[in-house]
Amino acid sequence: MSAYKTYRAKVCCRLVQILVLSLLTCAAANALNPPDEKSTVCDAADRPESYHSKFLKNFKTLQKGQGGWLYRNMDFKRTYGPRQPGYKNLQQLQQALQARGTTLVMVPIPGRPLIHPEYLGEINYDVPRARRSYSNYLQKLRDSMIVVPNIESLFAQTQTKPLFFARDHHWNHHGARTIARLTAHSIKADRVYSGIEKQKFESYGVGKDHNHGSLQRAALELCQQSYPKEPFKLYQTVLRDSDDLFADLTEPQIVLVGTSNSQGSLSLNFAGFLAHYVGAGVNNKARSGGGFGGALKDYLSSEAFQRSPPRVLVWEFPGYYSLNDQVFFDEILQYLHSIETDRKSGGQLSS
Repeated sequence: MSAYKTYRAKVCCRLVQILVLSLLTCAAANALNPPDEKSTVCDAADRPESYHSKFLKNFKTLQKGQGGWLYRNMDFKRTYGPRQPGYKNLQQLQQALQARGTTLVMVPIPGRPLIHPEYLGEINYDVPRARRSYSNYLQKLRDSMIVVPNIESLFAQTQTKPLFFARDHHWNHHGARTIARLTAHSIKADRVYSGIEKQKFESYGVGKDHNHGSLQRAALELCQQSYPKEPFKLYQTVLRDSDDLFADLTEPQIVLVGTSNSQGSLSLNFAGFLAHYVGAGVNNKARSGGGFGGALKDYLSSEAFQRSPPRVLVWEFPGYYSLNDQVFFDEILQYLHSIETDRKSGGQLSS
């Protein structure tokens, strides 16, 4: 029995030595590799009741990542795309536009963490799952005969330059140019492109500006924390061998409807880059503050669309919109049906 007790004591002693050594090793590792800063911006940012103003309600709940990046809940969408009735609405929209000779191109902008997961820091977000959902969403749109750029190709490698602002919910000039190039490629690959009048454009820098981003303004209001403004380049697109801006062209065969990413105070030149890469005029009908479909609804109800529908209609919007608004689709589909019925009867649609 005494021999057994001696053996057990030696084993216990050895286990204690291993445990102590493990603790010392972990302590040393933590000293060499300290954990990232927590994602909390401030205590007020973690309280839902702090987001009381009309402006702040759009930025619930503010979190911080690495490298000065700020995020809100809408950045962390886990499931992209509408429910099944929403896909049916989109297919009906595509068919109604096609009946008018217009090809629908949809550009759902991916969430910032899908493109730049390297800036998340300690924020817990399942990027692979969200990327799969987003990719499936784009494929379902393509299955509905909607032209969609290959935006998911951006997931294949880390981007050398950020495509989004670190502290604003918009893309930056790199993002606008990159998505414009992918969108142009998808249009060129479609058969509609052969019937579009071609023109040559060029884009060039015209200066720099600085953005006091929406997310950093929210941080300032909530937490009294200030961040430096983010620099970005200004670009202009013109017809080659001409001083006239592309936007001054009459009746382009490509119309862009979108959000403040395409027509806002930041002047990021998405429409210009699109004209440059597609080699055709683009009529920018996007507007700021209209949500996912305000510009689309305005344009489809306009006399310009009734009189001369474009060959291509590019619809840009942030991908976090689920497009489940049945009332919205009922209205625009009914309007398109009325236009087609009136056209077949040879009458004029009343305003």
